[in-house]
Amino acid sequence: MQIKQKHILIGVLCCVLTLALSFGGTLAYLYATDAAVNSFTIGENRVEIEEPFEPPPKLEPGITFPKAPAVRNTGNLACFVRMRADFSDALAKATCEALDINTAHWEYDATDGYYYYKHLLEPGEITEALFEEVKIKSAATEAELREFDITVYAESRQQRDGHPTNGWKTIWSP
Repeated sequence: MQIKQKHILIGVLCCVLTLALSFGGTLAYLYATDAAVNSFTIGENRVEIEEPFEPPPKLEPGITFPKAPAVRNTGNLACFVRMRADFSDALAKATCEALDINTAHWEYDATDGYYYYKHLLEPGEITEALFEEVKIKSAATEAELREFDITVYAESRQQRDGHPTNGWKTIWSP
């Protein structure tokens, strides 16, 4: 009987071993994973004003000093740009000659007060300067002259798919 018991024991052990291996293989199959990486980048529409500016040591009638605001596309998307240039007050504006705007590259819209850059600005590119200098009127009196600011402000809008690259004005419409 011992031989028969050994055969039964061996048979039971073989069945248990077969079940264990089957269970382990099935479990491994069900838990097997694979990773997929979906790489994408987010577009960034960002601009910065670059402005060589050297204020004069003293404001005097008839002087000219450099101020050349331009906009650099520091994002990674092509965009359209618009700018404003506002004097700090009416007296400052009255004591200066009108700004000599670069109309070859910029167009003024009186309805919103912005100057629109007429070209699509690619990443890393810089616009032409909106103007190059500020001139104090020769007829300005010493009493009228005082420190003032010309605040320059810029905005950009990403070029949309299907939007023409010459759509510098229509891109701002709602």
